[in-house]
Order: sequence, then structure tokens, then C-alpha cells
Amino acid sequence: MVAGFLAKGLLLLQLASGITAAQNNASRPLYKNPSAPVEARVSDLLGRMTLQDKMAQLMQGDISNWMDTTTGAFNYTGLVENMDMKAGMFYIGYAVPWDWLSTNVKRAQDYLLQNTTLGIPALVQTEGIHGFLLENATIYNSPIAYACSFNTDLVQKMGKLIAQEALAIGVNQLFAPLADLARELRYGRVEETFSEDSHLAGEMAYSYIKGLQSLNVSATVKHFVGYSLPEQGLNTAPVQGGERYLRSTWLPSFKRAIVDAGVWSIMSAYHAYDGIPAVADWYTLTKILREEWNYKYWVFSDSGATDRLCTAFKLCRSSPIDMEAVTMMALPAGNDVEMGGGSFNFQKIPELVESGQLDIDIVNTAVSRVLRAKFEMGIFENPYPAAPQSEWPKLIHTPEAVELARTLDKESIVLLENHNTTLPLKKSGSIAVIGPMAHGYMNV
Repeated sequence: MVAGFLAKGLLLLQLASGITAAQNNASRPLYKNPSAPVEARVSDLLGRMTLQDKMAQLMQGDISNWMDTTTGAFNYTGLVENMDMKAGMFYIGYAVPWDWLSTNVKRAQDYLLQNTTLGIPALVQTEGIHGFLLENATIYNSPIAYACSFNTDLVQKMGKLIAQEALAIGVNQLFAPLADLARELRYGRVEETFSEDSHLAGEMAYSYIKGLQSLNVSATVKHFVGYSLPEQGLNTAPVQGGERYLRSTWLPSFKRAIVDAGVWSIMSAYHAYDGIPAVADWYTLTKILREEWNYKYWVFSDSGATDRLCTAFKLCRSSPIDMEAVTMMALPAGNDVEMGGGSFNFQKIPELVESGQLDIDIVNTAVSRVLRAKFEMGIFENPYPAAPQSEWPKLIHTPEAVELARTLDKESIVLLENHNTTLPLKKSGSIAVIGPMAHGYMNV
């Protein structure tokens, strides 16, 4: 008798638990269900977003809006104002103590999760071309050097260790690698490229991306496309080449990074290729990238690049910037997100949609691309991946990372000449590094 009552009680308890679980699942929005298909989650969340919500996903914020980079003081009003318009992602690349960054990254993610209607976490961004941009993080040699190793396994391992360091602070996106080619030696950014050869550049970019994204840190391949052969070697200057040169020389390294490696984001370029500004080039950003390569994630401009449509290319009024014109040129062409450093022209999106000038489908497509990357990266489930401070020494500038950096250094050495037997240097000697570049945080 007692056993019968117990059995019935257990059955009722199980039924009640099942009903409660079903009710919880029914009340939880589909986009918050990690087991749901990504496309279903994107569609569900997009359908819940206001036009203001959508706009805010398409502009980059900055941690300096709520963290004083000199004192570390927190500005709550600055956080609220930033997230009202620029909630999709924010930049944190400042030479400040690690705990300032991690604390203020968490404040931002907590605000988005707890104080906004939909709780969409942000991408947290900084540089990472040859190491995580953080004071006393591991510095590897420049891409033009480590590509000389021809060792893709080491580069992939480097990417993974860089991701480990980034995650320790709460960062989930790095602006690297470059798939540009070193075809103009006067160009001031040759050291950021891998090679003059598109095959080698593609293999290095592929390996870096695979390493970085293996820990769900988004890589950003740049600068799309045909950027690094500027007239007179001047950064941002025009590039001439034609479609045959574009497809045979510039595109292969990017295709390896985008199609084969599956990079989660792309940065467009400052320049104009054959007279068409890259930031508003429908042919490269949509025809090639979306229609031919079926790329489904997002593209964003370089710092201040959208303003150049008016200031450098003279396609619109520059004083003041014609924000509507900039938005109508860049966004429909396939440049989904606007980086900071300019006028934040995309704030005109709601006005342009409401006036009928901008098709809401264009906005929805851009937002979907950002959300798709966020869901696939798992940041809705793990918006703040930072480790406790006590674990940082085990994750940042570790003996393993230092040893890898030394190994890459050794494998990257290429001796062209040795005048007057300058090498090998005496171990008892010293080397002087002199000049402003020796002290520049961004230049190391």
C-alpha cells in the first residue's frame, strides 16, 4: 500500500516537473534556446527587434564612453548613452590595467543582458595582428616575418593562444588577419601582410583564423579588397587593376580565409579600386562576396572610412557630412556595420526607413548577418568568457606562448646578406632601440 502511494507520488512529481519544464520552454523566447537552429534563432530575434534595436547593432561603441582611460573611473551615463545607439559591438584597445578592461567589459555585458528588453550581448573588439593588444600580453613577430616560416601549424597554434589571452579579459573579436598582399614596398603597412604571394597569404590567413576561431573568438579578415597597392605607396590612396587582376591576384587569399576558413567577419577597405570606393562597392561586397561566395556573416568599415565617401571621394557634402547619403551608399552595397572614428552616419537608419528612402529588408539583412555570427560564436550562452584574475597568469603570457613566439622567431629568420660578418652578434653586447616607435604601445 505504502509502496503504491510512493509510486503514484513519484509519478505525479515527474509529471509536474515535466509540465514545469515545458512551460519554461514555452515562455522562453526561441532565440534564447541554444538547441534551436541558428537560422530560427536569428529569425525569432529579428522579429522582436525595434528599428532602434536594429540600428544599434550596426554601429560600433567604445569602452572609453564609460571608462576613463586615464583614471579608470566608471561613467554610468556614458554606458547608457553608448548602448542606446551602439550596442552591437565595442572597442577596448587601450593601454590600461587589465582589471579596468575586464571590469568594464562585464559592466557593459551585464547592462545589455539586464537592462535592455532583448538582452543581446555585444562583440568585444580590439587588435590582434601579431598578438592580443594588451600590455604585457605575448607579442609575436610581424606577419611578414612569421609567414617566412611557412609553418602553418605554428601559426594556427599561435592563433589559438592569442584567443586564449583575449578570452581571459572578456574579448571575443580581433581585427586580424590581413589577407592583403605586399605588392608595393613603399606601402607603410607591408609588415602587416604575409607575403606578395596570394597562395602563401591565403594559407597563413587560413591557419590564423582556424586557430583563433577554434575558441570562438572571431577573426576579422581585412582589407576587402585590393587594398595594398596604392598609388605612390600612400595608405588609402587609389588602386588601379581591373577585374582580371582583382580575381587572379587579390581575391584568392581572401577566398581562402572567407570560404574555406569560415571567418566570422570582414573589414572593408579605405581605398577606391578602379574608382569605386571599397566601402560602397556593391560588386565586391555583394556580387562576389554574397552571390558568388555565399558569405553569410557581416562586413564592417574601417575606422572613419564611411566619412571618406564625402571627405576623400567627394561623392557627397562633407561639411557637415551628408549622413543620409553615406548610409545610402554604404549599407545597401553590403557594408553592414559602421566602425567608430567617424560621424556614425548609420544613426540615420530609422529616419531613412520611415521616410521610405531605405528598404527595411536591407537593414534586416545586415542585422541578421551580425546576429548569425553571434549565435554561432555562442556568445548568447557565454557573453562574458573572462577568467578570474587569479587565473590570468595561467592564460596570458604563459611559458607556452613565450616558447612558441621564440620558435616562430627562429623559423622566420631569413638571412639575405652578412656584411663584414656582422652576425652572429656577441652575447656580451647590447642592442639599442631608439626613437618614438620604441615607446609606442600600438607600434610594438
